[in-house]
Amino acid sequence: MRVADRREEDARALGGGIPGFGGSGNQRAAQQVRSALDSSYRAWKEATERIEKWAYRVKRLEARVAEAERVRFTAADLKGARFVKTFVWHRVVRVNAKSVSVESGYSWTDRLAIERITDFK
Repeated sequence: MRVADRREEDARALGGGIPGFGGSGNQRAAQQVRSALDSSYRAWKEATERIEKWAYRVKRLEARVAEAERVRFTAADLKGARFVKTFVWHRVVRVNAKSVSVESGYSWTDRLAIERITDFK
């Protein structure tokens, strides 16, 4: 970003030093100013893309760390639980060895793997 800022300042200084620049100024000087501004805009775009890329990578790594540090529950922990949470809360019908059967809101029950459960009541 500093490089882009410096290039833009150079372009502005170059444009301000051209007498008569605006309509009938020197074509070579106008081309130099346009080239300097274009270089500045490209540098800004590249810097912004790099920042977005690394922000995404940091976010993904934070999510992986949070998943690794998450408390894991066992079937013994969930015995007697009335509700379990994955992304939303579900009413427990039965706790099995590797899964939990929950109400689906229809005539059947859904099974959730115990590994997916993040909280219970």
